[in-house]
Amino acid sequence: MQDPGPLAHVVAEKLGVSLERASQLLRSRSVRVLRYKDVTYVALRRDLHGHYEGTTILYHEPSGEAMLVEGYPHIQRILLLRVAVPRHFIDRVAVEEKMDGHNVRVVEFRGEIYAITRGGYICPYTTARMRRTYGPRLERLLGALPPGAVVAGEVVGMENPYTRFPYPEAPDWDYFIFDIFKAGLDPLPVEERRRLVDEHGLRNVPLHGVYDKEDVDSIAGVVRGLEEAGREGIVLKDPEYRVPPLKYTTSYINVNDVEVGMRFPFDEGHTFIFSRALREIFKAYEEGWDEERLREEYEALGRAIIEPALESVRRAARGERVVEEFTLTFHSLEELEEYISYAASLGVQAAVTRLDFDGRAYKAHLVKAKRSDSEIRRILRTGLSPLD
Repeated sequence: MQDPGPLAHVVAEKLGVSLERASQLLRSRSVRVLRYKDVTYVALRRDLHGHYEGTTILYHEPSGEAMLVEGYPHIQRILLLRVAVPRHFIDRVAVEEKMDGHNVRVVEFRGEIYAITRGGYICPYTTARMRRTYGPRLERLLGALPPGAVVAGEVVGMENPYTRFPYPEAPDWDYFIFDIFKAGLDPLPVEERRRLVDEHGLRNVPLHGVYDKEDVDSIAGVVRGLEEAGREGIVLKDPEYRVPPLKYTTSYINVNDVEVGMRFPFDEGHTFIFSRALREIFKAYEEGWDEERLREEYEALGRAIIEPALESVRRAARGERVVEEFTLTFHSLEELEEYISYAASLGVQAAVTRLDFDGRAYKAHLVKAKRSDSEIRRILRTGLSPLD
């Protein structure tokens, strides 16, 4: 067999598969091979050989150095708090806030910090911003841990290319850590992780208390407080990670997610509706909503489904484009070009509509093309449904 090349050897070693299988994977659609500066990396697009989707293999060909970064494990969702919590947990439950942003794993490879998305991609924008904001502190934190350690957290704020949600404590951009893995997927206990993060001048996700597993009333009270504050929800963890975490979201965010998704009904809208409606159905059952509360839900959910999608139809009918708009800050034009190229490599059409410079940084106003734009225009032109 012809030598398949050094990357196949690295993939075979890191995934624990044969060289032939590694070569097959590199030719398949199960992985993506990309490059960020002098690092080639392989991102798993589905669960493979005991590794989660989003697992990344970093490879620096000149030195031969390589690193496997495991994909972040899926967290099971709770629909009924009073059923799931006592059954799942052993004794105590740490309740941390689930923040509305995007999951980013941070690693150090060859003396540099890299920010890896949930999908396994090195985002140039997030990496550059992470290095500027927290680079030295993250390096010291990772340096205090075993080689190959991974920091996992949520990037939140309005200046990011993925999920944007307004947080008073992070109006533009910030990083809140919710896990540290010593090696592979071996997490630090909650208290130890929070102490380490604090000691290194970084930010933990908020902790809302540690409760007995039978004290579901207190946990439900935390959810109500987050509901009133317009926040996303909670992640419940065994303080020592003896059982996997669980997550639970507020009605506020369930309805808000539908509203955000339905701005682009042919992109993510239809996939958002059922799962969020299911959460609300069981929440209404568990909490025993009365007729007044149910009427509020009917109106809120119905409005979230129809209003943003209708506005997109009206925009298209006026001749305006149905696009996703957002703003990012770059400290050089090279950083901006890297992000645009990265987005294009993933099949995302991102374009700059305006670029402002304040003497220190560039504020780029961008739009992302959406499939919904062409689908809505086709319906307005033909009157026919593309679905049935």
